[in-house]
Amino acid sequence: MAGEIIKAEKVLKIGQRLEFYLEGSEEGYKSRLEDIQKDRLIVAMPFDKKRVPIIPVRGDSIYGLASGEQCRYRFLTTFQGAALDGQVPTWTIVKPETVERHQNREFVRVRVSLHLRIRLIDEEGRIEKPFETDSVDLSGNGIGFVLDRPVKEDSQATVEISEIPNVGTLNILCRIVRVMRVERDDGTSVWRIGAAFQSVPRGVTNKIVHYIFTIQRQSIARGISIVD
Repeated sequence: MAGEIIKAEKVLKIGQRLEFYLEGSEEGYKSRLEDIQKDRLIVAMPFDKKRVPIIPVRGDSIYGLASGEQCRYRFLTTFQGAALDGQVPTWTIVKPETVERHQNREFVRVRVSLHLRIRLIDEEGRIEKPFETDSVDLSGNGIGFVLDRPVKEDSQATVEISEIPNVGTLNILCRIVRVMRVERDDGTSVWRIGAAFQSVPRGVTNKIVHYIFTIQRQSIARGISIVD
């Protein structure tokens, strides 16, 4: 079942197809598991679309996806080094103790409640008075929140976020990409809004994704008991 925490040794196999996501990027890089050692994995070095090798900085956090028969498994690891002198260029990464069964490719979005200050921008470019709400989820390139009224898709808004640790206040221009009505148990309605970040500096994106990594680690650590 999705969300099941499993010992990594039960899932990871030499020759298995892998995909990696680096901090600050939602682009996946294809790889393959070449060797399993006591406390580390040797994997084929990923390349970008221009066939340039991807070499993170030692100590960088990395998301991994391992292909299973009918689902995929995700895990968190740390980059240790690269080797370019062998027949197959490789990465060395920390061997995870556990993996999480995961069927949804878009794994980088996390549920998190952050206090937000929203300013909608009308078609004339006028910025409306600010109002406050809470986030529903967050990813490296967007945020979801709840409003008591609908807004137009493709309209713009500024979203102020001030509760991400060690980041400070962020004020980000967003485009509204999704508006969905949700019925409450008491018969009233709210609207789930999906907003995509616009022109965010890479340094800010890195900070957001680092925070998401932290939330994911905490979620996995609190997860379901490990399956033997």
